[in-house]
Amino acid sequence: MPCGSHHFNTMSALEFIRKNSMLVLIVVAGVGLGLIMMDYGDSSKFSRDFYIQVNGKNYTYPEAAALGENGQAYLQSLNSSAGSKVQAMFDKDGDEELSQTEASAMQAWLSQHPEFQQMLDHVSDVYQSWSYGFAEDGGLNVAVNRAILHAEAENLGISPSKEQVDAYLQAMPAFKKADGSFDQELYHRLTGFRNGMANNPQEQAFRAVIADMMVWESLAAMLTDGLQFQTSATSELIDVFSQQLRGKSVWLPVAAAQAPADPTEEELKAFWEENKEQYKSEERRIISVYLLTPAADSSLDALMVTADTLMQDLSLANGKGFAKMLEAAATNPENEPFTYLTPEGKSHVTLPLSTLSQAADLLKTEVEHNGSTTTLGDIAYKEVATAPSVADYEAAVKAGTDEQLPSIRQIRGYFPTRDGKLAFLRVEAIETPTVLEFEAARERALVDLKKQRAENALQLAAEKLFAEMSETVEKENLDAALAKAAAAGASVEDFGPVGMGLAAANLPEGVETQALMSVPTGKLAPLVVIPGKGARVAAVTERTVEMSPEYSSIKAFSLIPSQNARLRGQVLLDWLHNAYTRYDVKLAEGIKLNN
Repeated sequence: MPCGSHHFNTMSALEFIRKNSMLVLIVVAGVGLGLIMMDYGDSSKFSRDFYIQVNGKNYTYPEAAALGENGQAYLQSLNSSAGSKVQAMFDKDGDEELSQTEASAMQAWLSQHPEFQQMLDHVSDVYQSWSYGFAEDGGLNVAVNRAILHAEAENLGISPSKEQVDAYLQAMPAFKKADGSFDQELYHRLTGFRNGMANNPQEQAFRAVIADMMVWESLAAMLTDGLQFQTSATSELIDVFSQQLRGKSVWLPVAAAQAPADPTEEELKAFWEENKEQYKSEERRIISVYLLTPAADSSLDALMVTADTLMQDLSLANGKGFAKMLEAAATNPENEPFTYLTPEGKSHVTLPLSTLSQAADLLKTEVEHNGSTTTLGDIAYKEVATAPSVADYEAAVKAGTDEQLPSIRQIRGYFPTRDGKLAFLRVEAIETPTVLEFEAARERALVDLKKQRAENALQLAAEKLFAEMSETVEKENLDAALAKAAAAGASVEDFGPVGMGLAAANLPEGVETQALMSVPTGKLAPLVVIPGKGARVAAVTERTVEMSPEYSSIKAFSLIPSQNARLRGQVLLDWLHNAYTRYDVKLAEGIKLNN
């Protein structure tokens, strides 16, 4: 590891945690959760000068957003870029699709380089762990957890140097070329190396994420080194999970179930009355868009630096006075020149009240956000939870006080557009959806009720057939049960061989190899109903390894490597859980929490 030795000042305390049972960690974590949730319940303890607070350090909304969005985006980019890179190695004709021959060659290469898939799995595990937390927004959880890592790193004296980060990146399979040299092109693509501009904000953010990964791995090594499940039956598990199965598949199509009668108008009204909260008008919003354009002799990277400052100032002002801030920034000679005014001389474009599906073309602008492509409309409608009512906003506009109405929670930004601009969004007002009257909701309710009745009919028919087949298997044999299924309108087909190491293409729809592992030969697997399609019953007719009592007693531990990884991951999450209390994590008022 680039972080070097793990002999830190608090090693004895961490060693105690690691050496003691997982129960200790879970109990401590449970106490921590109680303390934290009590703290959330007292809004008077929250200061308005922070969005999140960790170990007494305040993080503004832009700072928290940067931690969270960068953490998510770069971990996702690492995975997607690495996967695309490997595919490109074998995409000889460059059509971005792999032929069967090309795919086989890629699989052969991956089997010879298991470290590559291990890296992808590790990055995914880090992403999932960092997304854990008490906020509904996974990005906010990433921000809190990275802030905790910063506090822990400071406490332990861990500070990955530039040389250590370089060494870590050079060791990552994603950045290795076929000849073992460093893939500078991929690094430049991930870090925004443009026009010879190294060490730009994007590269700094990327390397900060990598440094936090190194700290996370150091903690993992200290807390979970040598921690694993032990079993004397590992060899038997290997035999069982490498076996091959063959079987019979019974498929009862939805058409074989008796079609339910159309509902009467009274039944439809009763269904709507019972479920009317599901039938609401579509939410409408008033949204403003601010567009910043770098001058001809400037660059988007330089404008991002100004945008960072704007977001910090806007956070301190709780979202108010953005137009004046833009004017001051644009006339400040220390900033790179940019323009922001619309052709009408306004600081922003305010779009009329509309639903997302009716959104103006400006909101259909595509931007990169959290490692994927989305639209300004999706961000404005799906990521902003609160805003004034339409009536309050319109009254403020009439009174000329609309610039003093918004809060920072209504604002999102900044987002680079494909035509070289930066976009800020402000949700001015939200019209809350209302329950639709019966006539307006009738068609939607009718579709749902018919669907529900068809699914109920399929479920009843499938359960009846399964009960009859199970009884026949017990009284007679599997062949007699299969004959009964065929007589009821089901199709019966052979499948296999299947196994943990074989392609799932040999499996009938709705059946998983793992589910078949514990089905005795000649017996039925559990019923599987696929809504709108049909029902499946599978049976194992032969297997290369018969299950033993020893296997049955330890099947809960199934795949030992997977269980070990899960155990270590749980210990790390327990540590993180406890850290919320140790570092006195606080979130600003209005942040939505998980139930």
